[in-house]
Amino acid sequence: MRHRRRSRRLGCKTAHRKAMLRNMVTSLVEHGRIQTTVTRAKEVRILADRMITLGKNGTLHARRQALSVIRDKGVVARLFGELSPMFVDRNGGYTRIVRTGPRLGDGAMMCIIELVTESLPGPKARKRPASSRQPEGQKIIPEAQPEPMAKTKEETHEVKAPAGESSVPEAEAVEESVDADEVQEGGKPEASEEKLTESEDTPEGGEGSGK
Repeated sequence: MRHRRRSRRLGCKTAHRKAMLRNMVTSLVEHGRIQTTVTRAKEVRILADRMITLGKNGTLHARRQALSVIRDKGVVARLFGELSPMFVDRNGGYTRIVRTGPRLGDGAMMCIIELVTESLPGPKARKRPASSRQPEGQKIIPEAQPEPMAKTKEETHEVKAPAGESSVPEAEAVEESVDADEVQEGGKPEASEEKLTESEDTPEGGEGSGK
């Protein structure tokens, strides 16, 4: 029984399986994409990602490790020189598997495995909520200006008359207008009743007559 065995046997012996995966990885690195079954593609993906990680390392020891799997020196040179700089910003996920449908004959699911050479998309801009968006055609309301400082008590009690008007109360202005009318009609204003009573009580000669 195959307990704790993660690798797929692929219906062939160990030596045959290793040679087949080496050839498939070599073709994938050389051409960029190959067509195979989904089961084999999943095994090739593990080995291909390992080779690209060695290429990103770039050391002499990593190159020798890659040559133990990929026996073509030209393909290894392409892996370390051309392909590895494309995956500097990626931490895994160097290959893509696209299913193409069942194969005629045995009905095995076919797919295309290829290297992902597209650059990673930049960070997405965060969208503002709908409530904070400004409707089209609406003007921006200017910010409110700070209110002036509160007046002191002395300034609040002072009442300044507007320009061209006197600060005399209305009652005094009415009395002045009445006196002016009396002067125009009879000359001097008549004496009050109190003065008339005093003049009647005094004698004809008065105190200053010299008696």
